[in-house]
Amino acid sequence: MSQETQTVSTETALRVVADPCRRSILSQLIDGEETVITTDTLVDRINLENPPPETTTTHADPLLIDVHHTHLLKLEEANLIEYDPRTKTIRYTSNERVGRVLQFVTEELE
Repeated sequence: MSQETQTVSTETALRVVADPCRRSILSQLIDGEETVITTDTLVDRINLENPPPETTTTHADPLLIDVHHTHLLKLEEANLIEYDPRTKTIRYTSNERVGRVLQFVTEELE
């Protein structure tokens, strides 16, 4: 099955779009002009949308950790991205159903 004709069940689309962080990730991937993006760039763009509270800690960005260990894995499991943790690159696999569900949730329910 080619990437252009890939189907995702309604349940999977709803589960993926249910999380606000994954909605932000998907929005960045769908609206972005790049075909491949790094996790650092993705997290920077999400942080611009919703700046984290000021902290004095120098620990790793909690959003980056959450994106890397949770959200990208779920998106990859749903076959919406190809994620290479070694190079920290993400390639979005377009999906019309997920795009429509995302658009509905962001426009009608947020």
